[in-house]
Formats: sequence, C-alpha cells, structure tokens
Amino acid sequence: MEVAAHRRLTEELGVDCPLHFLFKFQYQAQFDAAAAERELCSVFIGRCTAAVRPNTTEIHDWRWTSTAALQTELSGPEAGRFTPWFRIEWERIWREHRPAVLALR
Repeated sequence: MEVAAHRRLTEELGVDCPLHFLFKFQYQAQFDAAAAERELCSVFIGRCTAAVRPNTTEIHDWRWTSTAALQTELSGPEAGRFTPWFRIEWERIWREHRPAVLALR
C-alpha cells in the first residue's frame, strides 16, 4: 500500500517524501439520486519541503492551510465545501493523531 501511496503522491502532486501509515477507514456517501461513493481509504502523513506541482488532470484545485484554519473551517458553515470522506478522515486524524500531525511542522 505504501508503494501505491508514494506513486499517487508523485503522480498527483509532483512530490515525494517519506510517509507514515495512520489508519484505514471505509465510508459511503450519497450525493444525489444518481451518484454515490463507497470506498476504503488508507491514510498516510508525511512532510515534504519540495514545491507542490499538481497534475491538473488529477487535481482541480489545492491550497495550503494551517491546522488551526482547517479546524475553524470544518467546524463552521464552510464545512460543506469539503468532501464527506475528508471530513470523516480529518476528524479522526485530529482526534487520534494530532501529536504526529503537529510534529510535522
């Protein structure tokens, strides 16, 4: 799984760095009558100092934000701008792995 995570990190964001596995989770989200997702997600963290070079065929938009700003957005009216899986993922990251995330600074 880690090999695939490195490959996708390079393909999607144009960077490579050491990764640390955190957890797996499964989710299901219904978007409308015709669209739904059901996926098993593996979550890794890592720190990279290289410039991000997003692949525009893979990434529509991206931005850098602090953990404090992200927490504020996810607890306010802006939370709906994030995908359902990201909200689930970040809640668990912040609850169970906060020290590891903060150590990456």
